[in-house]
Amino acid sequence: MADDPREFFVRLIEAMNSHDLDAAELMIHPDFVGDSYQSGERSRGREGFRAQLRDYPGAAESPISLDDAQMYGDDLRWAVTPGYTVVPLRSGNDYTVVFRSRYPDGSWWRVVLLIELRDNMLYRMEPYFAPELPAPLAESIASFPHG
Repeated sequence: MADDPREFFVRLIEAMNSHDLDAAELMIHPDFVGDSYQSGERSRGREGFRAQLRDYPGAAESPISLDDAQMYGDDLRWAVTPGYTVVPLRSGNDYTVVFRSRYPDGSWWRVVLLIELRDNMLYRMEPYFAPELPAPLAESIASFPHG
């Protein structure tokens, strides 16, 4: 388990936001793999992670917001077996991170990262992105059938 996963995440995001590629790269495991299934991209190793940060269009105008960022660890997720035994779902190195990021066009998107830390470094990452949407009108909500 990472020494302090939340503090690690904050340091990584701050390095990314300030475009300090050297600092960010030091937090990446040499065997890192990042799979972006939505876009079909895969990056491997520190150099692959660095290249993604370096080549992202509009990176200077695309900060990640830590204001309402949340991090959930596997210590919060348990399952009950058929024999009524409570067991953890995964190791203490797996986390889900949720935050906002401004895209180059100025819109805000929600980002969900499924990450694994190993040796206090980012080892695996699977990001998912979705644009923020306006809330539906109150009349629309009232028209939904209630069950």
